[in-house]
Amino acid sequence: MINKIQFKYLPMISILFYISFHLIEEGMFGFPGWVKIRWGIPIYDTELWLIHNYYFTFYLLLGCFLYTMNKLKFLPLGLGILIWGFFNFLNHTMFSIIFIEYSPGMVSSIVFLLLFVLGIQKLKESKLLDTKQLSLGILSGILYWVLPIISFLFADIVILGKG
Repeated sequence: MINKIQFKYLPMISILFYISFHLIEEGMFGFPGWVKIRWGIPIYDTELWLIHNYYFTFYLLLGCFLYTMNKLKFLPLGLGILIWGFFNFLNHTMFSIIFIEYSPGMVSSIVFLLLFVLGIQKLKESKLLDTKQLSLGILSGILYWVLPIISFLFADIVILGKG
């Protein structure tokens, strides 16, 4: 069944999974408090964590929208969403190893790894994956991390004065 899923659906599946399962795991198991302690961010609470996730969701949905407008031209934006998910998996894995404890969100982030692997496989099968697409996909994945962080840091520090 999973082999029948076309690549074009994977970016939206990844976003929907992020919103409906990954954030629930992070929230239920105390990711904001874990971040406050482990990353040393003194003002990090559930409200701020939720707001920050709106930024990630916005940029992911924007990229997905552009991708669906022209799936060939904007393929790197779709691939970048899967790469962003892979980065999320690496982030949770790295911090679980560094702190030798469960990073809330680690279990569900494994799905991001699986979606990334499936996406790469699908693009290879359809002969759409080349060095240029992969490089632009990685750049897009990085931007899906960096743009929300810059945006919410700006809002936190400049607008809200929570810096």
